[in-house]
Amino acid sequence: MDALRNVLLVTNATTDTEITQIKQVIAKVARPHLRIKLSLVHIIPTLPTCYFNIPSMVLLAERYYEEAKQSLSYVGNFLDIPSSDQWLITGRARSEVLRLANKLNTHFILASSTTIPELHKTFMFTRKVQNPTPIRAIAQAGLLDIANQ
Repeated sequence: MDALRNVLLVTNATTDTEITQIKQVIAKVARPHLRIKLSLVHIIPTLPTCYFNIPSMVLLAERYYEEAKQSLSYVGNFLDIPSSDQWLITGRARSEVLRLANKLNTHFILASSTTIPELHKTFMFTRKVQNPTPIRAIAQAGLLDIANQ
């Protein structure tokens, strides 16, 4: 019986080096009875609606959306991820990533080290949030942890 591990990669702020590292690690952990399904997500932060009365802000938001879409498709093409497994979402990074991870039954979330603090944020600093899906930095080669599970 083949084991399937769903991995969600947050593409915000990922570098070419990190993407290459992911590709190498996936090739390294490939086994006959272990399949890794990689999905991509890019989060576009929401802008306050009061700024949309300024015409230049609308243009800026449209440009940011186009750049995010291009970045997502670039990573998807490099890692051979079909467009059906690429997600472009607007909202708060932590809540949207965790919502999508839950929807996709994700076993593991990977993100750039600059995005990790955003994914660990909570509104109530005294409360420790229990998140069942591990979140790891790409630099930690977190995919190796999945192969060992």
